[in-house]
Amino acid sequence: MVCRPCRGRRAVCARARDRARAAGRPGGLVLLQRLVEYADSSGEVIPPFYAYKSVRWILNIDADGVVDGDLTDTAERSDPQRRFGAPRLVPAVTRTVAIAPVLAVDNGEYLFGWVTDGAKPDRVAKQQEAFRALIEQWAAAEPDGPGRAITAFYNNGHDRKVERPPGWSRGDLIRFRVAGKDAATTDAAQRFWATVAGDRKNSGTSGLCLVCGRTQPLLKTIPQQIPQRWLPGATQGASLVSVNEAVHGYELQKFLAHTPICAGCGLKFMTALTGLLADPRHSTTLSGQNARLAWWVLGGSTFDPWAALDQPDESAIQQLIAGPATGSTSSVDDLSTYCAVTVGGNVARVVVRDWVEQPLPRIQANIAAWFLDCAIVDDRSGDLVHPRISHLARVAGRWEGGRDGANGTWTKFGASGEDRPPDTFQDLLGAALLHRPLPPKLLNHLIHRIRADGRLDAARAGLIRLGLRRHPGLSDRDRERLTPTLHVDNTQPAYISGRIFAVLDDLQRAVSRVADQKLNTTFAERHFARAVDNPRVVLVSGRRTATAWLKRLRGPLHRPGWAVAYERRLDDLFAQLDAIPGTAVLTDKAQFILGYHQQRAALRTERTAAAAKQTNTDLPPEPDEQPQTSDEGDEA
Repeated sequence: MVCRPCRGRRAVCARARDRARAAGRPGGLVLLQRLVEYADSSGEVIPPFYAYKSVRWILNIDADGVVDGDLTDTAERSDPQRRFGAPRLVPAVTRTVAIAPVLAVDNGEYLFGWVTDGAKPDRVAKQQEAFRALIEQWAAAEPDGPGRAITAFYNNGHDRKVERPPGWSRGDLIRFRVAGKDAATTDAAQRFWATVAGDRKNSGTSGLCLVCGRTQPLLKTIPQQIPQRWLPGATQGASLVSVNEAVHGYELQKFLAHTPICAGCGLKFMTALTGLLADPRHSTTLSGQNARLAWWVLGGSTFDPWAALDQPDESAIQQLIAGPATGSTSSVDDLSTYCAVTVGGNVARVVVRDWVEQPLPRIQANIAAWFLDCAIVDDRSGDLVHPRISHLARVAGRWEGGRDGANGTWTKFGASGEDRPPDTFQDLLGAALLHRPLPPKLLNHLIHRIRADGRLDAARAGLIRLGLRRHPGLSDRDRERLTPTLHVDNTQPAYISGRIFAVLDDLQRAVSRVADQKLNTTFAERHFARAVDNPRVVLVSGRRTATAWLKRLRGPLHRPGWAVAYERRLDDLFAQLDAIPGTAVLTDKAQFILGYHQQRAALRTERTAAAAKQTNTDLPPEPDEQPQTSDEGDEA
């Protein structure tokens, strides 16, 4: 297990460590203890040295070992949970380079001696011989179990009659079913396998387990591994705790010599973590990102933090925000604890990128604050929206505009050229669950993508607002001015500059519309990227150009009222600036973008309200046809 530093932040893992030390427990074991608690409270009792794995093929035999039909394929390519076979509870133990058969469930090399390209025939023969020897030992130790039927299957040569099915691959697991019953899960199999696997993995000594605090037989190595597919960045399965080389261990000792963990705890926390990572209700990741989050709640609460963040419901959001004030939080939530671990992989090591243990009410308060900080007005509908956290990660990547009027799309997660930082998902989760600030590098990257793509929508604006409101150097007064909608009293120069830029762009569009002239490039499309970096150059030039636009409205276009409306707005905004800002720092760029987005939304909202006869406006009406684009683009 590799623990990644928390980059100088006040990490929750530090507070959990302090509490653990106060209770007399080493902080590094809190994660293991919480996983064991989850395994104990889940209600499912997993036998020793068993785990859930995808088993693709089933071989049916009768009580005399006679084959009953061909191998049965349990894989369903359309179902992500059954793509490699049906999940089954099977004997499991970590297997390295040594030959180590598993009871009644293994691959084709062990069961039938099938040799594939790249395999060594001599080794495969030894693997099948070892598997048969294990079955014979089982039949002798448990004569009333299914081991006798499987022994007869081999002794009568039926194994040589089983043909390789189409689609079979070297790593596929095959299990025996004897007289309609799964041989590997019978009581006889569980008793025998506990003895065999225990002899392989136990250190042969007893001692005080650091996880449960009881004197138990201790493990030599952790008996199971987390599959590679649940560890982004890993190239093979990995164990949560391992010391494979003497140089890595205390006093140059390999294995778990100085990390005493009993067999029960080792099996529980590995099974619990693997199950959480494999369960879409308790884990999530995004393709191309370097982390996978797994979470669970101890104490009985059914609150689902991920559903709250990625499937936001307006009524649920308002309840979260108002909960502390109304006292509506249920007592079971008050007594529950939220736990989450963010893991990745590095070759054959588990990288623990983050560990969180907090009272559930605090997590709920952090999520409520998240919704308050990233709420933003939609510049098309004028509604207040709360973007999904997965979509916020999506908009940090490249936008690919559609051709010939077609909708554009966000580059898919993990695709070539996505230009999406690999730790975006982890950073957003930290901001949502732990109330962390948005990393400056992510805010800077987002601004770069907005300038490069020429794409600013509600989700990107919401992420900009989140970054500004969580900025550590911001005063409370300035933070309160960063509202979801336009704040006319926000006198920050870059924010006002963004508002001016939006009015100039709107003015140009109005002139071209009434003149029935098609714009090849709008003012915003031509100058936005430069204006973000240096508003002064663009606004001074735009002010001069606006004089010509206003002159056309008063004269040949016969729209003097529109000219007065735009001129008054521009004069009011320029009057609020002592000086137009020149070069901009990161927060100034973000303020400019936010001001531009909110002013653009305010202009459209004013027009929409006037069209519905809810208010009056001196602005020109909206064009009859508005381009319809999807805020989220195509799903990635």
